[in-house]
Amino acid sequence: MFHRHDLFKEFLHPEFLRIERKRVGFILGLFIIGTLILPVLHYLAPNLLRNFLNQDQFIGGLVFWWVLFCVFELSVYFRLGYAIKNKIQIPRRILLLNILVEFGLPAIVLYHAVKFDYSLLILEYDGLLFYFLLLMLSAMHLDFKISVGAGILAGMGYFLVAFWGIEYLQPEQDVVQLKEIYTMRSIGLIMGGLVAGVVALEIKKRVNSYLNSIEEQKEIESLLGQQLSKGVANELIVKRNEVVGHKVVGSIMFLDIRNFTVMADHQSPEETIEFQNAIFDPLIRIIEKHNGIIHQILGDGFMASFGIAVKNKNHAKDSLNAGLEIMEAINHLRTDQNGNNTRVGIGLHSGEVITGNIGNEIRKQFSIAGKNVILASRIEQLNKTFKTQFLVSEQFVEMINCKGCFDDLGEVQVKGFDENVRIYKVGENCSCSEN
Repeated sequence: MFHRHDLFKEFLHPEFLRIERKRVGFILGLFIIGTLILPVLHYLAPNLLRNFLNQDQFIGGLVFWWVLFCVFELSVYFRLGYAIKNKIQIPRRILLLNILVEFGLPAIVLYHAVKFDYSLLILEYDGLLFYFLLLMLSAMHLDFKISVGAGILAGMGYFLVAFWGIEYLQPEQDVVQLKEIYTMRSIGLIMGGLVAGVVALEIKKRVNSYLNSIEEQKEIESLLGQQLSKGVANELIVKRNEVVGHKVVGSIMFLDIRNFTVMADHQSPEETIEFQNAIFDPLIRIIEKHNGIIHQILGDGFMASFGIAVKNKNHAKDSLNAGLEIMEAINHLRTDQNGNNTRVGIGLHSGEVITGNIGNEIRKQFSIAGKNVILASRIEQLNKTFKTQFLVSEQFVEMINCKGCFDDLGEVQVKGFDENVRIYKVGENCSCSEN
C-alpha cells in the first residue's frame, strides 16, 4: 500500500507506468510520422531538403539508427503495456536506459548530418527543435531529476557535436563567436531540462494529490462499509449535499432475534459478541446477495430495504428470497453454540417510503421513513402474536407472483393504523424463482 502524501516515491506506480507509456507512444508517433513524411517531401521537392539526403552512405546510417531506435522504443512500449496489464514491476534501469537512447540518437544523427552535409546548418534549427520536443516530453516522467538529467544529456550532446563540427569543418566564420553561440544554446538546453523538471514536479504534485483523494475516498468507503451497507455508504457519498428527500417504492424487512436479552443475561460479553457475529455474518451476506442493504443493526436485529437506495424492479422477489434463505441459514445455525435456542421474526412489507440524508454536518444517516416503514416493523412484531417467524403484508403479496407461498391469517388491528391490515404467513416450502 502506498503511503499517503508520498505515493510517487514508488517509482513504478501503475499511474506512472501509464503516463510513461503515453510518452513513449507519442515519441513513436512522431518518428513514424516523420518516417512517412520525409521521403514524400524529398520526392516531391528534392531541392527543399539539403544535399546529405541524396547521399546513400548517410541514408544507410540514418536508416540503421532510425530502425534501431524504433525497435527499442516499441519494445519499451509493449513492455510497459504488459507490466500495466499484469501489475508487475519494470526495473528502473530499463526506463533510464530509454532516456539515454532517446537523447543519444539525436547526437548521432546530428553528427552524421554535419559530416555528410559538410555544414553546421542542421544545428541551427532541426537539432534544437528536436531536442526541445524531447525535453518537453521528458516532463511526463513526473521526475525532476530525470528531466534535469535529460537536459544535461541534450546540452552535452549538442555541445559535443557542435564543437566537433567546428573543428572538423574549420568554417570561415569567427570560430570564437560560433563556439560562444553553441555554448549558449547548450546551456539553453540544460535550462530547458530544468524548466521541464519544474513542470514535472508540479504535475507530480497534482497527480499525487489526485491519487491521495482516491485513497481517501477508498478509506472512507471502507470505513463506512464496515459500519453500513455498501448501498447506504454510496448513497451518503454521492448524495452527501442533498437536503431534499425522495419518495421511492421498495420493500422493507425487519428482523428480530427472539429471546436475545434473556440469552445475553446468561452469557459473558465475549460469548454474546461471538454469538452475534455468528448470526449476523451470514444474514448480512444473504441480504447483500439479494440486492438489499442494511440500514441499521441493533443488538437483536436489523432493518433492511430492497430497491430503495439502489433501484430494483424485482425488490419484492429479492426480499422474499432473502427472507427464505435467512430462515434456512437459521436452521443450520441451530446446530452451533446456542443455536438450539435461536429463533427469529421477519416482517416484510412493500410500499412507498421517504428517503434522504438526515442529520447535520457532524453526523448524517441515510434514512428511510414513512408509514410503510412503521408497518413493516409492526408486521415483524406480529410474529409473537401468531407464533410464527415470517410474515408479510397483503400489499407485498400483491406485488409478487409466487403462488402457494402464503397462508392468509386474516385481518388484524395494527397499532397506529386506523384500518385493519391483512397478514400472510410465508410457508416453509415456499420457492420464488419467478419475476
